[in-house]
Amino acid sequence: MVNRRDDLVIGRQPVLEALKQGRPEKILMVAGQRGASVDSILKLARGRRVPVRRIPRSEFERVVGSLSGCQGVAALVKPFAYLSLDALLSGDVSFQEPPCLVLLDHLQDPQNLGAIIRTAYFAGAEAVIIPRRRAAPITPAARKAAAGAAEKLPVVQVSNMVQTMGRLKQEGYWVYGAEADGDLTFYQADYGVPLALVLGSEGKGLSPLVRRHCDQILYIPMGRPGGSLNVSVAAAILMFTASGRRQGWY
Repeated sequence: MVNRRDDLVIGRQPVLEALKQGRPEKILMVAGQRGASVDSILKLARGRRVPVRRIPRSEFERVVGSLSGCQGVAALVKPFAYLSLDALLSGDVSFQEPPCLVLLDHLQDPQNLGAIIRTAYFAGAEAVIIPRRRAAPITPAARKAAAGAAEKLPVVQVSNMVQTMGRLKQEGYWVYGAEADGDLTFYQADYGVPLALVLGSEGKGLSPLVRRHCDQILYIPMGRPGGSLNVSVAAAILMFTASGRRQGWY
């Protein structure tokens, strides 16, 4: 019986990525599942000698509980391995030049966290940094939203976001915060430097102390008044703008 629900990877693509990146303890699959992705999971599991249990849907649902988007497949994996800030900055991780890090100031929604990790991976960011307390950790829902990117992109947990920002500044990073009432539009920013992008929580945005320690606050102009963007959408705009500028797209 599986009872370590926080160590489940759910959904066909996340399970496939978990198999590619490591060796899950076992795969759970609703009996009768079919499709190309299922065939790929079974083939890779055989190659990695990972046991696959085909079980009735009722038993599968007892294991995964209320987790949505499972697609009839889950993998039991080791607890998520966060990277330390020291390891990130010591050269253990290969960085592009100039590097880009994404800091999340007490984000609460694991699906937003997963979506940002997925975007950060494809936009070429080096890592995502999150607080250890009062913030969404890597959960099955976050892993599902990340669609395998959480197994590829380093995620760092830190005790103090402000101290982390100070450490990054000492390492030569320029720290941009993002808020609706910022003082510089995102397309006017200089992205050709070692960069730390800081985004706030869904309801409150950047905390006052974090905001004060940013080098500059960017904003995304709205085409119509009275609205705001989801934090994962804002993160995507900023990250791909930085990536595009660095690669000379415009």
